[in-house]
Amino acid sequence: MLLNLLSTHGMSVGFEYILEKNPDYLFVIDRTAAITEKLNNAQKVLDNAIIKKTEAYKNDQIVYLNSINWYLTFGGLESMGIMIDEIENAIKK
Repeated sequence: MLLNLLSTHGMSVGFEYILEKNPDYLFVIDRTAAITEKLNNAQKVLDNAIIKKTEAYKNDQIVYLNSINWYLTFGGLESMGIMIDEIENAIKK
């Protein structure tokens, strides 16, 4: 399921919805960082009391994915391998 807090792509949800689903992992793609020079927007947005109640936060399993690979260059064979490696490394720790 694609959870999207700030865009017209995917399913628009709020922090309460994320808490209700209480994921073990939260994989985050910062679209703003991919298309602008602004960095760490997603970290700022997710730094709140509601997200801090989730298992993902409590277990340090909020994963900020490489936005360029996931938002701009996805679909190619090389980038797909990089994306798979990124997820694999996140769940191994």
